[in-house]
Amino acid sequence: MNPVFEWGIEFMRVLQDGVGAVGVDLAKFFTFMGNQEFYILLFPLLFWCVDRALGARVAILYLLSVVLNTDVKDVIVQERPYQLIPDIAQTDPASSYMYGEGYGMPSGHSQFAMTVWGALALWMKKGWFWAVAIVLVLLIGVSRLVLGFHFPTQVLAGWGLGLVVVLAYVILTLPVERWLASLRLEMQLLLAIALPLGLLWLHPVADTIAATAVLLGLGIGLALSQRTIRYVANGAWWQRALRYVVGIIVLLAIYLGLSVVFPEEGESLYVPLRFTRYALMGFWISFGAPWLFTRTRLVPVVQPA
Repeated sequence: MNPVFEWGIEFMRVLQDGVGAVGVDLAKFFTFMGNQEFYILLFPLLFWCVDRALGARVAILYLLSVVLNTDVKDVIVQERPYQLIPDIAQTDPASSYMYGEGYGMPSGHSQFAMTVWGALALWMKKGWFWAVAIVLVLLIGVSRLVLGFHFPTQVLAGWGLGLVVVLAYVILTLPVERWLASLRLEMQLLLAIALPLGLLWLHPVADTIAATAVLLGLGIGLALSQRTIRYVANGAWWQRALRYVVGIIVLLAIYLGLSVVFPEEGESLYVPLRFTRYALMGFWISFGAPWLFTRTRLVPVVQPA
């Protein structure tokens, strides 16, 4: 075995022995905080109840980070620890919400945690939130070691790649947003469709299908909402709470309900209908829900100029 892998296995065994059964349970919780299900709950909260621009930026950044992570994993093709030493896994990698299958380099959970919480900390600009963000990034990454799903080097690589994504976000966000704002609606819609489909064409696998589909729906909704339902995500606490409850019920109905109705993996039309389901989720977040909120007076409305 590779000496780096041997060191990683030894380190993980010491870590697992140190945290015990309680630590494994905590690791499962923090791993969930790096799952797509957690982000499905988080991004609408940001978009509908905190700041629309923040929600859009962080969601798009996360989706692009997912595509990047998937591409890099399939280029490097590196095993996970339990694929070499099966008993290092502290739970079934294929069980619900664990996401421990596929290639391991770099760790997606570590990368996405750095990406999302780094971007949020930059927006908050508060020392206490930076502390929370750093702790969460560390705990989510370490949880993958405790569960035996990633080598330490894979977690470190995930953090490093996530940091690169955040730096790119800092440098490119304002110039890209200014450029997009200068485009006509037709060009914005064309870009919202062409970019995700282009990324999907380059690497059509399960994770990129989901990420690019949400990106497509989100982009179309953002382009349309800018010209029809401009709004701000403030208001009384009860308005924000009601917006979130109503919006998330519909979102989960799309996510979970359509997964039951639509074909399963391997069946006819699985891929196009999976893409459709995730695209509808993105469109609901960026256009459908805001449109409903403005019509029901659950959000202050700013009429288009």
